[in-house]
Amino acid sequence: MKFNLTLIRSKLTLRHAAALAPALLLLVTGCQSFNHPPTNNLSSVTITNYPMPQVAAAIDTVFLKHYFKGGQTGVGEFTYERPGSRMNNLAYGSYFFDEKVTVRVVVTVTPAYGNKSLLSCTAALIEDAGDPVFEDDHTVRLLRKWPYAELLREIRKQLEQ
Repeated sequence: MKFNLTLIRSKLTLRHAAALAPALLLLVTGCQSFNHPPTNNLSSVTITNYPMPQVAAAIDTVFLKHYFKGGQTGVGEFTYERPGSRMNNLAYGSYFFDEKVTVRVVVTVTPAYGNKSLLSCTAALIEDAGDPVFEDDHTVRLLRKWPYAELLREIRKQLEQ
């Protein structure tokens, strides 16, 4: 009696694949919870042992130093804006209309465990800011996060002084 080796190999391969599928799924997704969506924060830092008024003052000081205007817009939320650079205007502004680009940064302070807080931010380049019809935002991506990560580090440094 002859055995069909290709049939036996294909059955073993299917059994191995079925056994490895859960491990592969865990490897691809990581050991994450499926209950929470991923955050869209551009950058974040952890600060320890500082009350909210002191954190708010440090956030204000750093953003004003870098020519941003704005302040606290909600509980644990701060919004700052400044005019975009010439390069921002070339990339996202209009060639035909007088639409200037504005950089908008939203900083969020979230209490964490113990005396720690998570300071995080998102940033966007806004075309024609303030116009209810033509305002258009372009979210700053992770590749361009460096200046905003530096601002958050500077806030932490301001608190440590």
